[in-house]
Amino acid sequence: MIRPDLGFDMSHADLAGRDGLVRLDRIFVAELAESVPELHARLMAARAAPDALDAKAEGELIVALGPVLDGFVARLFGIEAEVAVLAA
Repeated sequence: MIRPDLGFDMSHADLAGRDGLVRLDRIFVAELAESVPELHARLMAARAAPDALDAKAEGELIVALGPVLDGFVARLFGIEAEVAVLAA
């Protein structure tokens, strides 16, 4: 079943356009800064100078972001309970 409304006051239509995706990214980055400041700093440094990361550092950053992004996407789609069951 497709939910008409998403978390973070977003809609499915927001996900289809650049402005909505930029807004969603800003929400994610702000939450990351609040919850895991060190990881936020790493992400911002990588975004500022993407060519400065070698493949290993890029992979390590992606792996570190995974759990945070999982939780964020679960909240976006309102599937926290289902994700928790899968994680268990």
